[in-house]
Amino acid sequence: MSIGQSIAEPLQTFAPKMTKQQRQAEVCLMLEKVDLLPNMINRYPHELSGGQNQRVGIARAMIGKPKLVICDEAVSALDVSVQAQVIQLLAHLQKENGMSMIFISHDLAVVREISHRVLVLYMGRIVELADRNAIYDDTRHPYTKALISAVPIPDPKTERNRKAVALVGELPSPMDSRSGLQFLQSRIIGDGSSEQYRPELIEVAPQHFVAEHDPCETSEGLMVEP
Repeated sequence: MSIGQSIAEPLQTFAPKMTKQQRQAEVCLMLEKVDLLPNMINRYPHELSGGQNQRVGIARAMIGKPKLVICDEAVSALDVSVQAQVIQLLAHLQKENGMSMIFISHDLAVVREISHRVLVLYMGRIVELADRNAIYDDTRHPYTKALISAVPIPDPKTERNRKAVALVGELPSPMDSRSGLQFLQSRIIGDGSSEQYRPELIEVAPQHFVAEHDPCETSEGLMVEP
């Protein structure tokens, strides 16, 4: 499929009454919004760079004017300079269209740049939820602390002298129903086939939620009163 056909395909499904000319006009407008030239409409993916192809994907997702867009590792395969451009584009489109965005990434620098609120998952369960500044400046959960500690610092001297947060123990199997209790082992039921306790989220500050966890080297622990 050409770039134009690919971007127009969602309109054929969700706006079937549009004529071919109307679809083409929408595609040209969308190309301009993602900083691509309208004359690219007849080109093919192999003729574009990685960053340009990512913009085509964004255009394809946005052309139906969705209320929510899910970006799963949207910039992980791009060079750092191109990442910055795509992040800026996504933030602009999000603001312009008034839509919500779920941005999934393992790159914490990218997460901090684009997100308003950050949700940290461990084994598919929420361990911390707060606005982007609180997640980095007032980290409460041991797993979140370990994640942030793992991010390298560009200054070699600072990197050598800082103390990293190390997690104790082996990574559990996702197939084990007790895996989500890695940080709340005091509540683990010995029988792996039994229904396990689900750590509750506690609001430690306004709109800052942290999952229950046992005391450890980096935290005094957080438990719901029995």
